[in-house]
Amino acid sequence: MDLRGYEPAEKAKTQTGKMLVLQGGRDYQVMPEQLDIWKNNFKDRKDVTYRLYPKLNHFYTECEGAMSTPQEYLKQGNIPSEVINDIGNWVKNK
Repeated sequence: MDLRGYEPAEKAKTQTGKMLVLQGGRDYQVMPEQLDIWKNNFKDRKDVTYRLYPKLNHFYTECEGAMSTPQEYLKQGNIPSEVINDIGNWVKNK
């Protein structure tokens, strides 16, 4: 309930620095469609980078199926090197 009415993309409009927005394509807590909200809010900015990882859930771990479930949060997993490399490259080029 504490996040009801909270709009992160709207709140981020006050940020003036470069941004990296990452989204798991199997995230059921922050739906992949919400990435479009970010893109729309920052359509005039050239310093915002977006990455969508179709096979990853909210924890950026990979599992099977169309959408993640709470049960898969109990499975151990690692963040894929693709995500780590994307973050590292963004920081280096910032």
